[in-house]
Amino acid sequence: MRSTFYGLEISRSGLYASQQGLNLTGHNIDNANTVGYTRQRMVTKSIEAPVNTGFFRSPTKGQIGGGVDVIAINQIRDNFLDMQYRRENTTRGEWTAKTSALQYIEDVFREPSDAGINKSIAELFDSLQELAKYPESKEIRSLVRQDAIKLTETITHYDSQLKQLRREQDTAIDIAVKDINDIIVNIRDLNEQIFKFEVGGEVANDLRDRRNLLMDELSSIIDVDYYETQDGRFRVDVAGMPLVDHIHVNKLETVKVEDPILDEQIYRVKWEGIDKDVPIKGGTLKGLMDMRDGRGPEFGEPMGIPYFMNQLDNLARAFVQEFNAIHREGYSLHRDGAVSLNGYNFFAYDGASAREEIDLSKVTAANICVAPEIMESVYNIAMAEEPTIVGDVPREADNRIGLKLIGLRNKKDISMQLGDKTIQIGNLEDYTKGIIADLAVESSHSSKMKEGQVILTNSLENKRLSVSGVSIDEEMTMMIQYLHSFNAASRMITAIDEQLDVLINRTGVVGR
Repeated sequence: MRSTFYGLEISRSGLYASQQGLNLTGHNIDNANTVGYTRQRMVTKSIEAPVNTGFFRSPTKGQIGGGVDVIAINQIRDNFLDMQYRRENTTRGEWTAKTSALQYIEDVFREPSDAGINKSIAELFDSLQELAKYPESKEIRSLVRQDAIKLTETITHYDSQLKQLRREQDTAIDIAVKDINDIIVNIRDLNEQIFKFEVGGEVANDLRDRRNLLMDELSSIIDVDYYETQDGRFRVDVAGMPLVDHIHVNKLETVKVEDPILDEQIYRVKWEGIDKDVPIKGGTLKGLMDMRDGRGPEFGEPMGIPYFMNQLDNLARAFVQEFNAIHREGYSLHRDGAVSLNGYNFFAYDGASAREEIDLSKVTAANICVAPEIMESVYNIAMAEEPTIVGDVPREADNRIGLKLIGLRNKKDISMQLGDKTIQIGNLEDYTKGIIADLAVESSHSSKMKEGQVILTNSLENKRLSVSGVSIDEEMTMMIQYLHSFNAASRMITAIDEQLDVLINRTGVVGR
């Protein structure tokens, strides 16, 4: 037999479930604009009818259940979409870092422009062309020297800017590693809180949202794998090594090592307390390291800052080699008691002594300069193939060396020998255009890859939101549904109360 009060218990369970549903709907609505929040849904089941046997078995046919029971509050989340988003977010972070650095390099080279390296080369050759017409003109000689200074300062400035960018990449690597350590510590703490909360069978949905948001952030910095075991233990790996192993973390650290390119120390990423490099396969960290260290396709590496620094070094060496080889054959202009001599360098490097044979291996974009003897006197610019004074008899300067220098503008087969390595330059102006072209192609490719990843990650994020995001219209519908259910359960209690009132107070007293 069922208790007379059985119906009250059924209605009570309905009231409770409806109240829980209204509370949950309010929670969803309140967090509709909370970043990383996942909408939640209440899962219910009917309460089975009690089974009685023997003497207490009900003689009536059919069994009536005991109402409704709330068994879980679930997140509506697609783990496969999360995995896709984080994988593509890693690639997005990598290309974003590369694009930012390459666009900065484009700003450094600022080609075409009136202050760029191509313009400086053209102006030097143009002034040499004028000097060939008037080889004894001090004013034009001064113009040639000034244009040569402008060229060397432009090359040196570019090199300085690239080195500064490389240092900034190095600093960004250090910051990224610290961000990773902060994130994994927070994930570790959340793992502990979630595990303690859920050990009794509950689900820590809001804590899980915070952890998922941290995983999204971590995935943009470094390529990670992650999984959760059946007993609720969460792990995050980098190349098979655990960053987070439930409530334990293995932090990363940056260690200073000597760098031959900058001749100073740079950061390497290692496991904290272990002399072992961390394999970086994606994310912002990989983009930063590729740009800081990439020496180009010749070394099987990306076109990073060292690649463009090396191109500038080769350009500086080519100018030193080609100009000096011709200029040293010519003679200075006899003026103001100065002797007409040959063997003068046109370009040199900081610290080079006067008229010495230049060692190309010592020349870089950072130290190229106009030779000291040219800086001392513009009359030391050699335009003549023969001395401008024989004995005590002055001779009018010829321009045959000057014409040879001008001929470098059209020379197509320039090459250099550095150690056992031959470097092909081709034409000086074409070589600089080639550097700019390489930069433009690489920057354009990086920018397009970034744009593609932005579109892809935004699309995946929209898909995630379509599954996990809060729809105000849907929540309003659920609110009305739970409100009607609550009202109906309340009316049921009222009806049963009236029924019991009749049973208790009026049954058996009719007709008295």
